[in-house]
Amino acid sequence: MDELKMPDTPLIVAGAVGGPMVMFTVTPMRNALTLGATNPTAGAMELYRTVFRGGFARGWTGGIFPSMAACPGFVALGPAYHFFASIGGVPGGVVAASCFESAILYGCETRNAQMAKNGQAPGTIASPHPAWKPFGPGLGLHITRNIIATAGLRMFCTPCTNVIESLTGTKTEGTQIAGSFCGNVVSACMTAPVHQMYGYTVSTPELAKLSTGEQLGALKQFVLDQYTVVSNGKRSIGATVPRDLFMRSMYVAVMYTMFSTGERQLVKNWPR
Repeated sequence: MDELKMPDTPLIVAGAVGGPMVMFTVTPMRNALTLGATNPTAGAMELYRTVFRGGFARGWTGGIFPSMAACPGFVALGPAYHFFASIGGVPGGVVAASCFESAILYGCETRNAQMAKNGQAPGTIASPHPAWKPFGPGLGLHITRNIIATAGLRMFCTPCTNVIESLTGTKTEGTQIAGSFCGNVVSACMTAPVHQMYGYTVSTPELAKLSTGEQLGALKQFVLDQYTVVSNGKRSIGATVPRDLFMRSMYVAVMYTMFSTGERQLVKNWPR
């Protein structure tokens, strides 16, 4: 307990103020990802156009719910992570902060996803998940996704930054931003299939009527249908793979790079 470290004020401000702003900003990217989970044939631009169908403001449909929870959610990623890491090290901090984040954001993100689905196909979800309820279908996938994403934010960015600084021979704010973006792109690509399985689970009400084994089989079939194609009796990687990697990277990397840059600047410039 001698190593226990309470978060500094700028870290708390970054999570409590910057987090909600970032979360709301990337709502259209999140909604497009959700729609892509049940539309494997649509291209990235088609999904983005669908999100904004009916007007520019429609792109932020349902975004208020994750944004409301983003304050405690990003407190989990920021000051809570630093608190947990002071006890269990970086890996322990990543896992603990990710579980804490899911406890806060699962209900809001699930409702957001279901509202986005109803916006595309009205009536698909008869009763959207309550935003306050921290558990339900796809929770394990939600936690797994967050662990990988948080690892990108807290573990992958530093080596990526070191590589960029070594290649460029400089160490500036620009190389730090580029390193953060690259590290978050790596984790985004790793989380893409997990996030799509989560999106599919919460936006497909028929799954609730299946047994656990049948649900696993449906998820396996979803991944096969989502990422592979069959031609001449042979299965190969489909065009959906680069689409999902691109869309997931745009969402996660932009969101976490914005957050980490703001956190770093607050720590650097906070009055002493």
